[in-house]
Amino acid sequence: MSHLVVVNGEGQHSLWPQAVGVPSGWQATGFSGTEEDCLGHIAEVWTDMRPRSLRDLSATEPNVLATERFVLRELTADQVAALLRDDAPDDDRAPGYPLAGTLAAAGGFGKRTADQHVRGFGMYQVVRCADGRVIGDIGFHTPPQEGTVEVGFGLVESGRGAGYASGALHELTRWALAQPGVTTVVARTLKDNTASQAVLERVGFHRTGEEAELLHYALGTEGSEGTEGTDAIEGSEQAGSRPVGRGPVADGGRSGA
Repeated sequence: MSHLVVVNGEGQHSLWPQAVGVPSGWQATGFSGTEEDCLGHIAEVWTDMRPRSLRDLSATEPNVLATERFVLRELTADQVAALLRDDAPDDDRAPGYPLAGTLAAAGGFGKRTADQHVRGFGMYQVVRCADGRVIGDIGFHTPPQEGTVEVGFGLVESGRGAGYASGALHELTRWALAQPGVTTVVARTLKDNTASQAVLERVGFHRTGEEAELLHYALGTEGSEGTEGTDAIEGSEQAGSRPVGRGPVADGGRSGA
């Protein structure tokens, strides 16, 4: 993935994903390249004895996961609140966004306590690179609890049937399972929501049980109890040509997929 070298008003340098807009207070220097190229350039132009992790702006900013087709952009607490107030900017939204499930997820996020706001384990918007439009969202209900985290997702009509749902789920699940202490990602879907079930299964989730109208799915790190290994998610983004439908209850308790 290509990065930019950015600088703020205090002359501090950092790197930032090229596919994502430069954050407020920073501007591009004109240098771009791989992560290693950018860090090497920073080392030449800015003397800073801090650890590399502190020189990466994305380590303190909301999490961003970028691919050639889409960007997963984690929302801040203020951005989630703006969705609920319906006063968030809408010039970059695809028709139909926010979804009913978006507002339900945002409401749940707003009930989190201070210690539940953990970077990366919040709510993400799915941004389509082809036109810069927000076509849906994906995220976690809470931070990991005893090694397990629950995911939910939903896309507008124009974002379905093109692999965005399976791609987004693939990227976020892979990221989550790479975090310290996380061993399992789980999800739930209605029994009649076959499209969401197909998305989960493409990414490597397998069914672990059911209750009432819901099916339970899970995917875990190799050797974790009751789950398949993460090898199952490799290459899954290339799948996803089937339409992704929406139901009144979504994967991970959200309102659609």
